[in-house]
Formats: sequence, structure tokens, C-alpha cells
Amino acid sequence: MTHPASNYRQQAVQGATPLGMVVMLYDGAIAGLQRAITAIEAYDIEKKCAHLNRALSIIAQLEGTLDFERGGEVAQTLKQFYVHARACVLQANIQNSKEILAALVQQFVMVREAWDQVDHSAPAPPAPSRPPTPPSSHGSQFDPASDSPSGSFRLSA
Repeated sequence: MTHPASNYRQQAVQGATPLGMVVMLYDGAIAGLQRAITAIEAYDIEKKCAHLNRALSIIAQLEGTLDFERGGEVAQTLKQFYVHARACVLQANIQNSKEILAALVQQFVMVREAWDQVDHSAPAPPAPSRPPTPPSSHGSQFDPASDSPSGSFRLSA
């Protein structure tokens, strides 16, 4: 027997637009970061690491879908955001910092809202092989000269 929540998620993914799937990934990253905050408050290092690892996996997935040819400057800005996000997750893990994670959640919420607006305002085009990059309304707040490596990371308790 399959779990009802699992069935719901599967149906949601199957019916989602490519942009809607990006929004779902952002929702997953936000949920992982928020659960990590709760785990920090509960002094549960194992759960904190599991939730941060989930968020890092989602960030890697988002970064992997960037199309630099079609996305241009916006794709570069998103790349900087993902590098910044990974660095924040690692710093928050080391420092056990709810504050760093809370600030990162707010940044993810802002970018998620932009994706959601684009998804709800765009006509339904044929499904591309990669999710498109959202339009940018302002410059990047992330340092392109970050020393953070661009690979994915795995945290352990």
C-alpha cells in the first residue's frame, strides 16, 4: 500500500509545469532549512544534518538545471546564489546557527516567489528539456568572487 502523502506528491509533480517543478524544489529547500532550525532548537544534531543534507541536495539539483546559454546573466546570478546558499548552510552547520539558516530561508522565499510569479504569468509553452531561468528585476546581492567550492557537500553528525 502506498502512503497518501506520497501519492499526493507524485500527482503534484506529474501535473506541474517546468516552472512549477522549480517552485516545488524551492519549497523543499525551504522546508529542509526550516526543519534544520527546529532540529537545532531541539539539540538534535542527527536530524539537523539530515535536513541540511536534503537542502544541499536540492540546491545542487537547482544548480544543475541552470542553462547558461539561454539564461545568460540571470543564470549566472542564480549560480552565485546557490554557491552563497551552500556556503551559508555549511557555516550554519559548523556554528549551529539558527540565525544564518533563518536569513537563508528568507532569501529562498524571495527567489521562490519570483519563480512562482513567472509560472503563473507565463503562457503554457511546450515543455523544455530544462526549466527556464526567471527574469531578474535587480542585480545580484551575492559575491561572485566567493571562495566557496561549487561541488555538493554532505554533512555528518
